[in-house]
Amino acid sequence: MKKFFIFSLSLVLFSYLGDIFAHTENNSIYLGQEVCAPCEPVEEQIEKPCDAVTCDSEDFHFFKRNKYHRRSLLDNIEVFGWIQAGVYTNSRGNTITRTKGPNYKGRTVTQLDPTSGNGDLLSTVHSTDFLVNQIWLGVKKDADGTHGLDWGFAAEGYFGPEAWFAQSWGDAKFDYGWQDGDYYTAIPQLYAQLAYGDLSVKLGKFETILGFEALRAPDFFFFSHSYIFLLEPYSHSGAFFQYTPGDKWSLGVGYTTGTDTSIENAYDDHGFIGTISYQLTNKLNLSYAVMYNHNGYGAYPDSGDTDWDRYGLSGTNVYLHTVTANYSISNKWNYSFQWNYNDIKNREDNNHIFSYGIANYLTYQFNDRWGIGFRAEWAKNILGYETDISEYTLGVNWKPYSNISIRPEIRYDYSANKVEKPFNNGLNRDQFSGGITGIVSF
Repeated sequence: MKKFFIFSLSLVLFSYLGDIFAHTENNSIYLGQEVCAPCEPVEEQIEKPCDAVTCDSEDFHFFKRNKYHRRSLLDNIEVFGWIQAGVYTNSRGNTITRTKGPNYKGRTVTQLDPTSGNGDLLSTVHSTDFLVNQIWLGVKKDADGTHGLDWGFAAEGYFGPEAWFAQSWGDAKFDYGWQDGDYYTAIPQLYAQLAYGDLSVKLGKFETILGFEALRAPDFFFFSHSYIFLLEPYSHSGAFFQYTPGDKWSLGVGYTTGTDTSIENAYDDHGFIGTISYQLTNKLNLSYAVMYNHNGYGAYPDSGDTDWDRYGLSGTNVYLHTVTANYSISNKWNYSFQWNYNDIKNREDNNHIFSYGIANYLTYQFNDRWGIGFRAEWAKNILGYETDISEYTLGVNWKPYSNISIRPEIRYDYSANKVEKPFNNGLNRDQFSGGITGIVSF
């Protein structure tokens, strides 16, 4: 937690300095030697006198669209964040089972039994407890290559009980092991960016391109997550190139050091990610994303157990693809679909583990304040259970203010496995659950 608050303070100080420097640029229109109304500068001279060209005239907007605009190097730096807090519980009344043991760095920590609490529900595993689920702070600048070469960056910190998901647990480096009781601290993104024209590149640690759902609370409709979300990595370290030639097409390709790993790449993992997105109509968007990893051998360092082979990811080839479709039925109704397919091959015995599933999302926005959503999902071989599992979630979003969101939801989960039961400490195949969370963004 100490590391997180040091990181947060650094972001605030940096944003303050950026705001000071960003306002030192003269933002008037330059027409010869004369200065008109305060707008963006136009370097080219025009024949009309200053009093005939204003910020609202057609001449100004012509130059604004077609001429280079001088900008401060620190323009468009954004400081952002949010706090999410809430409670989630279930019909079984089961409590959280905690055990103490060493993590991959040999440090004794308190860990949760994954089937206790609310069961294997990633972001809502803690039952009955009121929790601060996310404290997220970030500073970023998006590189805009429209006017030539531009630079950008992102630095973000995440503190919460499920922040371990955003840590570099793939190689147990960098932010891995930053834990204080049930709470973790992660650096989900830390990258530099360059852009020129329609091409941009990110270098560092960045969020994955795969999947529809987001770990960021304000960017996702529901409080809980789907099972197929657990098939996806959260982050990659490496380089990612993106090409956006127009309003319809977007192409991306990248080299990574595996999944959820740091830039150190302790196990010599090599990965490829790629994506293509196409706006088929003004209502329908289609996208395809793929990942392939060649994972190296090795046990986690300082674990005290040489057979502890990185959650079974050691010496494997991992293939994952996601197919998504987003259809805007009307200005109120929206439908989204996702299909995930994952194949893990062990190179020692050539055995394959296949996991896959589909999720459907339907939302209705009554107005700017109220919305309702429904998710229906089916998945197979998720979380180590060789069976079908499904879930149905109904949620409501209420925004009393533009930066405040209240989100209640109810959920039903069912597993077809009669032996390995994922709920109530391994006693039940199904479970009703629900909760409410609030998000304050700033």
